Amino acid sequence: MGTRTEPQAESAVSPATRGVSRVETRPEPKAEPRTASVSGSGANPGASGEARPDPRLSAPRAVDLRRGRAPEVEIIACPTYDFLLSVHVSLASPDDAYADYDVGRAWIESARARCAARDPQALATLGRYLGDGRPGSLHATLISLVWQCPEPRDPAHFLAWLPTLPAAQFAEALLDQEGLSLDWVSVLQAALAERANRGTTGSTDEVTSPALERLLESYALDVRPTVYATLDNLEGARAELIGALRVWLDTVFAAETPRLEPLLAREAAAMEQRRRELALEPFIELAMRGVQVSRPAGLRRIIFAPSYFCRPAVYYHFWRGTLTFCAPIEFSSRDAESSWADPRAPGDEILRFFEALGDSTRLRILRLLADREMYLTELAERLGLTKATTKHHMVRLRAAGFVTLYDRDRLTYYALRPDVARRAAQMLDAYLGRPRQPGITGAARDEQTALPLV
Repeated sequence: MGTRTEPQAESAVSPATRGVSRVETRPEPKAEPRTASVSGSGANPGASGEARPDPRLSAPRAVDLRRGRAPEVEIIACPTYDFLLSVHVSLASPDDAYADYDVGRAWIESARARCAARDPQALATLGRYLGDGRPGSLHATLISLVWQCPEPRDPAHFLAWLPTLPAAQFAEALLDQEGLSLDWVSVLQAALAERANRGTTGSTDEVTSPALERLLESYALDVRPTVYATLDNLEGARAELIGALRVWLDTVFAAETPRLEPLLAREAAAMEQRRRELALEPFIELAMRGVQVSRPAGLRRIIFAPSYFCRPAVYYHFWRGTLTFCAPIEFSSRDAESSWADPRAPGDEILRFFEALGDSTRLRILRLLADREMYLTELAERLGLTKATTKHHMVRLRAAGFVTLYDRDRLTYYALRPDVARRAAQMLDAYLGRPRQPGITGAARDEQTALPLV
């Protein structure tokens, strides 16, 4: 389905049984943002006036590895994932989503300026195909293609390989969006075959191909001309997108690669260590950083790809049996470096955890979620905030480990993790060097260890 940055930024991309990109930053239809981003229109139960059962009465659909054959898991440290995600991050709306990424507004604006200086049309091209929030833009993601690229998979070789990808596969990757029907791929293939046989040309009003008409009906009205134009000249669209990506690589990402590669390699090594220490199911739950993904039909493989640029959001996309999950560098973080410089320095985890609590709005969100799980629009209405602002807070709370998110009934729900109070006490005790004693409550222990007043 499309790309979800936590939004498919809570990228992003989505559900389940089809290609989905998820980012903690994407707009709402299927799950609340789209990159998730990566990253539709809000879907409020009951908004149509029809009586609907409360979707919260059904249990969350999490990845259940006990059903059928467990998927293979691979951890890939590859800068090409960050190359593509750096584009998604930089195409985010400056008013809504820049704050969702730790890389910061200054870096994003500088990167956009460098790209525009080389080619004024490059950003518009990237936005048209990868999604920049403007009407008519697609929300494609290429992250699911990276693992198919032969070694080496660095950005330059990836861009050199893309022209060799069969046209039908490239079209599928480019046109995959949220909310398409389960049979959209077969309809796309039929439309491509009809166009090849008939050489159909002309405006969307002159479409005579039944398959193409059916395919276009699957997309929002503003996107249909872009879909039609893409199919009308698929190789031209491919060359245009690759050309814009080359500009981004040359002007922006090439300078970032030397410092990124060691970070990604270290994170992958830390994840491999965690995988050796844990059983498969607990490791997958840990590596998904609070995101519960409904197990897609035909899931055979999960690729975890560490990312610097998406932090603290997550991006994931399911395509052709493989779920690609891009998560921010975390396991290796800067704990070791800060501890080497100062053994008393707090690590990233405890800083992220307690910084998330230092905001009255986020505390109000946790209080609301203590009563029941809620979806993004519902939280925004209760708080009197925009969905973009609320999403920003949810990205931070998810990254700090306070909430989990999962898709259900075409919405992204947030739930309070049940162990947050215990985790807070454990982290603080561990940092203060005061291991908790069984059978002694925090208050009683404080009485025993309190210093006399002077």
